[in-house]
Amino acid sequence: MKKLQQPKGSRGFTLIELMISVCIMAIAFAGLATMQIACINGNAIASNLTTAITLAQDTMEELVGLNYNDTDLVDSNAGNNNFLSTAILDLNGGVGTPATQDDGHREQNIDAQGNAGGIYTRTWNVADDQPVSGRKTVVIHVLWQTHQVSVSSIVGAPFS
Repeated sequence: MKKLQQPKGSRGFTLIELMISVCIMAIAFAGLATMQIACINGNAIASNLTTAITLAQDTMEELVGLNYNDTDLVDSNAGNNNFLSTAILDLNGGVGTPATQDDGHREQNIDAQGNAGGIYTRTWNVADDQPVSGRKTVVIHVLWQTHQVSVSSIVGAPFS
């Protein structure tokens, strides 16, 4: 039986070369894993943000469709009308606890559908005759963990 001869200069890979290439690949895969975790966290934040915006917009659509004198559009604390955006926020505890200056329109621990059992707090503040007489400014906040979104609009009485 005849032995196969290798051409000159063709020796293959040594064990050291293989170990170095495995180490380089391990470092590359560790970087990819870190990037994958960052993407997963980013997607979770984006999902929560989308849910919060949807909760705020749904509430705004409901409020805009109500009668001008509906109880959900009552300004029960006229003293906070100059700072509607900050009157209801108290994020010191990290969960959107009630502040002392809100109008009392608050739904706590709601989920994406507005039902009990979630991480969101939805609240809204109303200012009568803002920015002009016969109009109401409505600011809706949705808070979760240490994040928040706000939506505002002006609601007017129907023309006679």
